[in-house]
Amino acid sequence: MDKFIAIVCDDEATAYKATEALKDLHRKGDLVIYAHGIITKDLDGVAVLKKSEDEGPIGTAFGMLMGAMVGVLAGPAAVASGAAIAGSAAAASAATTGMALGSMSGGLMGMYRDLWVSGIDVGVVDMVATELTPGKSCLVASIEEVWTTPLDVKVKELAGTLYRKPRIHVEDDQIAAEMTELDRELSELDAEMEAAMDEMADDINDKIDATREKIQQTNDRIDKRMDQLDAEHEARIEALEAQITTAAGDAKAKFVKRKSELIADYHERKAKLQKASRLAADALL
Repeated sequence: MDKFIAIVCDDEATAYKATEALKDLHRKGDLVIYAHGIITKDLDGVAVLKKSEDEGPIGTAFGMLMGAMVGVLAGPAAVASGAAIAGSAAAASAATTGMALGSMSGGLMGMYRDLWVSGIDVGVVDMVATELTPGKSCLVASIEEVWTTPLDVKVKELAGTLYRKPRIHVEDDQIAAEMTELDRELSELDAEMEAAMDEMADDINDKIDATREKIQQTNDRIDKRMDQLDAEHEARIEALEAQITTAAGDAKAKFVKRKSELIADYHERKAKLQKASRLAADALL
């Protein structure tokens, strides 16, 4: 399971030093960096995305995470007053490099939803928000770690505060559950139609049409999610394989094991989505 890390530093310069330290650990084979970026909070308390790297499918998903964090770190008052616009605009500028920020106009709840979709524990983001006071900066990254000590040591040298959480991807489970519920709803409506009086038929037909439309929309989400899952998996495997060639000894063995676990997790998640897709196809016949 890849991890979300956030390193809060006293200033922007130290956050860039933390970035270089993270890259150095990557070069040494101690971890894998999938994507990373820096968020600063200026002296007025406005959160701004200063730098975000890594294009491709992982970078696109990471962009949504960073955009949501910019809004959440600005705080509810800033979002409500529009004071977070500077942060959102800075994040939006990264969209030109292929990063999708999600719905920044949906308010704070939409930003928290984007964090949930990104597999991030919102509790740890709230802790980062408390620590990231005006003038401080934060390195945010999606990484694969085979041991924690090397990063802990680097962060201690920089006098930073490290937050580390596994990313737990629940979107696939939610989509599959929604499809199961819609299929059940359609079956119940079909049964109602068979037993309905003539005067009720039009109303039930309208409900059936509405449910079938929801099923089609969910099926479209499933197709999109499977494409995204395939692309992200391929990118992660490529990154791990590159690190396997660099690492040695125990680190190499751990990365090989992690690759096997990643492949198994991918097949399990893909199977859930494929089952939901078949359910949708049968319902739409």
